[in-house]
Amino acid sequence: MTNSTDTSVLPAFLQRCQHIATSETLSPEQKRHFLALEAENALPYPNLPPEARQALDENVICDMFEGHAPYKPRYVLPDYVKFLSQGSEYLELEPAQDFDDALNMLCILYHHVPSVTSMPVFLGHLDSLLLPYVGILTENELYIRIKRFWRYLDRTLPDAFMHANIGPKDNLLTRLILRVDAELKQVAPNLTFIYDPQITPESLLLQAAKNICECSKPHIANGPVHDNIFTKGGYGIGQLLQFSATCRRRKHASSY
Repeated sequence: MTNSTDTSVLPAFLQRCQHIATSETLSPEQKRHFLALEAENALPYPNLPPEARQALDENVICDMFEGHAPYKPRYVLPDYVKFLSQGSEYLELEPAQDFDDALNMLCILYHHVPSVTSMPVFLGHLDSLLLPYVGILTENELYIRIKRFWRYLDRTLPDAFMHANIGPKDNLLTRLILRVDAELKQVAPNLTFIYDPQITPESLLLQAAKNICECSKPHIANGPVHDNIFTKGGYGIGQLLQFSATCRRRKHASSY
């Protein structure tokens, strides 16, 4: 938490930057991210009330090491339904017409959702979000597309903080997402199944439970409890610490 005008810290700053730039384990994208974070942390720390400053110094609270310049939000839950239905003037995208359009538009938007990790932390309620665009596609055609989409998310946005929701209703997409997640056993995306005993059939809950044995996902959330706290259908559920991320961290995401 030092001021960038203090020349005494310059050698250490350059050493850290050099260490990142010459790392043999970081990808070019990860190097860019960590170099940007070093530049951000060279800025003066935001002014805090004395009580907050003391609590931070004594480790009573933690700023999560997310940088000295709070120019980006921690969590953003975009209205993906609105995005797919009306398109985006900013991204020059027309409304989605079919399933392929919807997947392609989501892949584009995910790279424009601001967050402290530079990756989206919430991907939407994917089963209900994509269901209106299924059209005449068969189960196998949907399976191929979802599997391709799932691989894309893991390979381009390899972050276990990135979270999708499914449930509580039973439909073909819900079961296909569970099937693909169990087959691929990826760290990303993380997944929460919203369970409602009045809506969710036992067979779907059983499939979710079997998935947990296969890939440590999905996390199961009590839908009625959250519905009473938040606006029903107007919230997203994510996890801060993930067992699956700890056990199967991708090699290219290793720390420098």
